[in-house]
Amino acid sequence: MERPESQSVNHLLTVELSSQLYASLLEKVKITGKTETELVIQGLQQVLDETCAQKVEKDRFIALETDLEAKLKQYVETLIKDRVAELGMQSPKNNLDSNLEASDRKSFERVLPLPTIRSLQVGDRVLILEPESPYYMAKLLVVKTSLIRATVETDTGEQTFLKRDLRFVEGKTLSPD
Repeated sequence: MERPESQSVNHLLTVELSSQLYASLLEKVKITGKTETELVIQGLQQVLDETCAQKVEKDRFIALETDLEAKLKQYVETLIKDRVAELGMQSPKNNLDSNLEASDRKSFERVLPLPTIRSLQVGDRVLILEPESPYYMAKLLVVKTSLIRATVETDTGEQTFLKRDLRFVEGKTLSPD
């Protein structure tokens, strides 16, 4: 049980105010007829009540947000279920059309040649990327290869380049000579 004395106990608080604030306080004292202490207590009570009201309002908004989030989640789940049911209810004719389109696509993909990737070999023809330029030099013949480099035969002799600077043009072909 609470003691009635604890409610009636007052505490002394010393507050330092600027000259302007104190002058405003004295004007209010004259207008209202209350003491300075009563006005300060009234102002403090107002600030504390606003803080409590803000907390209550914040809690209310949090509850509202949680409720709206749950409703939105339920709505999205309902839309997904409806969409799945709608897709499942499509007629077999539509499924047949989509299957035909898929088979046409597959046959079209089979007709196109698939690019092959192979390592660079001696006898291949390559273009060499010019240093600090987006252009390639002449078509040259590969005479040696290693893991990351390839040697080509140029007009001035053999030169070695990084494979990343080479562009494959054509592979070696056996000529019927």
